[in-house]
Amino acid sequence: MAQRILLSRKIFQGFLLLLACSLLTSCFFKKKDTAQGSAYKADLLQSIRQASKIVVTEHSSELDFVVVGRSIPQKERVYRTVTLSQRHRDNFISIVEATPDETQQSFSGCLFDPHHTVYFYVQGKLASKLDICFACGQQQWNATKHTPPSFIIGSFSSFVKSIGLSPEREWAELLKKKS
Repeated sequence: MAQRILLSRKIFQGFLLLLACSLLTSCFFKKKDTAQGSAYKADLLQSIRQASKIVVTEHSSELDFVVVGRSIPQKERVYRTVTLSQRHRDNFISIVEATPDETQQSFSGCLFDPHHTVYFYVQGKLASKLDICFACGQQQWNATKHTPPSFIIGSFSSFVKSIGLSPEREWAELLKKKS
């Protein structure tokens, strides 16, 4: 009986060792997907460079107006707006270029509740709009079909801070103050 338990224990230990080695090998040798993230960055850099004007707004969202049990439709309130100077654009380009290409593989289950929007204008007309939700770490941009890089939200956060806006605020409180 003792030999049977010892043999079962050794088989179990061998199995665990094999499993651990398999996991380590797959993690170590797994090539990171960079194609989509790289393509997203290329689209974004092209939009920044080709835009005749780029405007970043910090604003309310539809969810800010939801009261328990009912929704009160309201017009979006813009709290702050920054039209990018050439220095801001150059900084934006540098931040995007420094973002690793690794494609985002996981996505938040939170409600998308953007409070920042980047508007790209070409020859005076709106060319595209990039909505950013720092609370859930997601973005929606109508100028690309590519999946963003994993660390793009961190890059957007650095950029927003560099132009004097805040990635996170007490949005509901701000809305009450502006009423």
